[in-house]
Amino acid sequence: MPAPSHLPLSRPSTPRQRLLVRLSLLWALAVCASPWAATAQTAPPAKRPNIVFVLLDDAGFSDFGAYGSEIQTPTIDQLAKTGVRFTNFHTASTCESSRAMLHTGIDHHRAGAGTLKVVMADNQKGQPGYEGFLNDKAYSLGQLLHDGGYATYFAGKWNLGDGVERSPGAKGWDRYISLAQTGADNYEAKVYAPLNMEAVWWEDGKRAQLPADFFSTRHYVDKMIQFIESGKSANKPFFATIALQAVHSPLQAPEVDINKYRDRYAQGWEKIRSERYQRQVAMGLVPAGMQLPTAVLAKPWASLSTADQQLYAKKMQVFAGMLDNADQHIGRFRDYLQRSGQLDNTVFIVMSDNGADAYELNTLNLPFRLWYHANYALGIETLGQKGSYVHYGQDWAEVSNTPLASFKGTSSEGGMRVPFIVNYPQHIKPGGVTDQFAYATDFLPTVLDIAGIALPTGSEPGAAQRLRPTGSSMLPFLEGRAAAIHAPTDTIGFEGTGADALFRGNYKILRNMPPAGDGQWHLYNLRQDPTEATDLAASQPQVFKDMLAAYDRYVSENGVIKPAADYNPLGQLLKNNWPVLVRQMAGVLSVAALVLLALIVALVVGLRRWIKRGRRQPT
Repeated sequence: MPAPSHLPLSRPSTPRQRLLVRLSLLWALAVCASPWAATAQTAPPAKRPNIVFVLLDDAGFSDFGAYGSEIQTPTIDQLAKTGVRFTNFHTASTCESSRAMLHTGIDHHRAGAGTLKVVMADNQKGQPGYEGFLNDKAYSLGQLLHDGGYATYFAGKWNLGDGVERSPGAKGWDRYISLAQTGADNYEAKVYAPLNMEAVWWEDGKRAQLPADFFSTRHYVDKMIQFIESGKSANKPFFATIALQAVHSPLQAPEVDINKYRDRYAQGWEKIRSERYQRQVAMGLVPAGMQLPTAVLAKPWASLSTADQQLYAKKMQVFAGMLDNADQHIGRFRDYLQRSGQLDNTVFIVMSDNGADAYELNTLNLPFRLWYHANYALGIETLGQKGSYVHYGQDWAEVSNTPLASFKGTSSEGGMRVPFIVNYPQHIKPGGVTDQFAYATDFLPTVLDIAGIALPTGSEPGAAQRLRPTGSSMLPFLEGRAAAIHAPTDTIGFEGTGADALFRGNYKILRNMPPAGDGQWHLYNLRQDPTEATDLAASQPQVFKDMLAAYDRYVSENGVIKPAADYNPLGQLLKNNWPVLVRQMAGVLSVAALVLLALIVALVVGLRRWIKRGRRQPT
């Protein structure tokens, strides 16, 4: 939308012109005092829109059909077709930190989610900013919308604090069902990894009891429809967050959805990745002619045995089925809004919380291998079904992140750049694609702007200790009232799980520690080089120096506590969760100990008998 032109104004130069101006002013005052003017001034404001936020978990940049995928996501694709796709939207590289910024509009260290709690370094534990839940310094999006006259509903993964006292109900959500932890089984109340003793859901202030036919995506959408129906009599606009477990591990889906992709992935990851990239180029999402990056531990599909090819093709088949199923339920929710006459006045925002996840936890190390063998079915025949565990691994995660480098947990684009779609009927020109940089902290100001709620300043009564949101609203840009979301000089830093980054204009510096990186800082121009292939640190030393200094300021201003130089997230994962692992494996370990004891006893008895026989032999 073009900016309004500004025409030069001239002063009235003759008595006749001055008289006409005076008469015009008197006429305007008379009109303002008329009944018609009063009616115009006191007319009710336009009805505020409902807002639906769909947050997927661990979906990569290319996983939606609208971003180049072969996976069928027609509902999301239609939202993109009639809305705007962002190709340069960034989050934190892990779920907990991303969600903290989305809900507060401030850096995750200031909000209490300095790092993913399960891999928190020893020197970060107990420190301010590393509480593992939304602290009282941060505003809550749910509370702000509730106080601004919206009905607020939440269904899905929360991951912003344990216990009912830190559930969505404590942060302004009127109705909710929330998974407290970072993940869980999709078919039953069962932990997906030895990180917690139990999987916990809260519903409207009480411990939730899951139905016998529970499937996470279906259940969350069912609950959201119930919440909206129950609040109709209040005649308020609603803000609904559906935070799906899809496509976080364990990958699970109804068999009918998995079977839709039978044999689709037998050609291997290189072929699928190349096809996705070509579709992205044709869609105008990314530049043509780029060399796709290759992960350090990448395996050529042809190097796998036939059995492993079949196994990994099935794993990706399950992933596709799970995402396909999620899209179906998003579509079912839109159909409900259509039938109830609410769709035309509803904004949809769809995104992923971070890049695709490369880690197969069931192969992480011997203790984790034993735990998964004791708690889940791992065979190819049952992959994706109830009781099974599967994750698709590094090479399929690289496909999910096409064309970007690296994965969740790193500060590379594959960890931080995610699909982001805004659909706002009658306000945003449909079918748009933008490469404007935007960040997770921009989400809260944008939602408040859409809702017509002023951004808090920290000076409100009772808010003296609250931290004002630092993000920028995307709405002026989306409506054509601004040329950009951020000024070229805006500086946005990130640190998490030992990875570092800083964005300014088209530039980005990053550092990933081994094994994900080399432990050195690098400089890239993301507009020219979104795959982070050409390090500019040596050729643009002043830019590099200035951005390193800006990163140091970011660390100081946001209370960042860097882990020790030898920090390794996977090693810390095992270290932090030994007590849980031992308690969960107590039964198995007891049986193993009894078997070992029996073997030792049998060995001792056998040895004694052998010695006795030897003594009885005649010389």
